[in-house]
Amino acid sequence: MSGFSADWLSMREPFDAAARATSLVAELRRRIPRGTSAAPLEVVDLGAGAGSNFRYLATRLGGEQRWRLIDHDRALLDAALVTTQAWASARNADVSPVGAELTLHATDFACRVGGEPRDLAHNALGGLALPTGGLVTAAALLDLVSTPWLETLATRCKAARAAVCFALTYDGRTVCTPDEPEDAMALDLFNRHQRLDKGFGPALGPSAAVAAEHEFAKFGFRVLTERSDWDIGPQHTAMQHALLDGWLRAALEVAPEHTTPLTGWHRRRRIHVDAGRSRLVVGHVDLVGWL
Repeated sequence: MSGFSADWLSMREPFDAAARATSLVAELRRRIPRGTSAAPLEVVDLGAGAGSNFRYLATRLGGEQRWRLIDHDRALLDAALVTTQAWASARNADVSPVGAELTLHATDFACRVGGEPRDLAHNALGGLALPTGGLVTAAALLDLVSTPWLETLATRCKAARAAVCFALTYDGRTVCTPDEPEDAMALDLFNRHQRLDKGFGPALGPSAAVAAEHEFAKFGFRVLTERSDWDIGPQHTAMQHALLDGWLRAALEVAPEHTTPLTGWHRRRRIHVDAGRSRLVVGHVDLVGWL
């Protein structure tokens, strides 16, 4: 599976939180049982990275919860617990390390959260226990996976009768303002790169959101989707530079023969950013579902 740095995950976290479809989370909360001390809501977070999905959802779901953060990168899971401990303390929550887990008690929720190193790409979900009647969630993951992997996930969630919440699935829509003549070419090449194998087989890339909606509906899930676009304004220069640099790298991997027009495009886009006149809107989709 392609790796992501802790710095990148930290940079994108506030944009993710601002973009997410709050109405879907509210509807999900109405549809799943509220956890109690006797029966906490069991949650598995796939590709959890540094824990941003947990920090977004835990307070909004409320009640008693038990989270398992699944990621192949043990260092990111360690960072997730460190960051979460600081986050919880800032919310005046009581935080207690218990072995490799944290126990958190706040006014709006209480939970245990721990990391579980597992390479989902190579194990293809094999041997991973999903919570019966609980919640399976992921953020910014489904566009990286293949059709067979998604089919297996839907099959496993159906068998466990688990609700699902998949956030920030990239759907290929991007608008750069002001425009440049090579925008369409650069972004088309980036979208082609998104379909390359990220470790799970040929990636669904921009078609992942539609594929997930179809796949879970096929298994009888009631599925709701909503756009959750990043809107990155002129003041967010570091994020814009990071995106442009990543788009250029991906485009050049796919089409190195277009180095001259792509590097020229990249240079002019960065000039727009530094001049405070650039805005990037990047399309994502959130999905929730239940049986």
